[in-house]
Amino acid sequence: MGIFEFLIATVPVALFFSVPLYAIKRRSDQKDDRLKIDHIREQKELEQVRQENYLLENKQMRLELDKIKEERALKERNGQKKDRWLIEESKEREL
Repeated sequence: MGIFEFLIATVPVALFFSVPLYAIKRRSDQKDDRLKIDHIREQKELEQVRQENYLLENKQMRLELDKIKEERALKERNGQKKDRWLIEESKEREL
């Protein structure tokens, strides 16, 4: 009978202490889940900012490229006039 009495005394005590331990573990798991959710939200916001930044950089780079193309075209137009003038002058010198 000693084992039976021991089990009758031990089981309620184990159950009594297991409920709060389960609650503590569950609360800890919930906090971990909240932290993971917050981390995922932050990552999502960061990715959105990265995409916006990428689009802005591409737009800015496209504008700079268009500006460079316009400057180059303007230089070519002005340069062709000067080059022709230099060619005509060198032809006159040769004659």
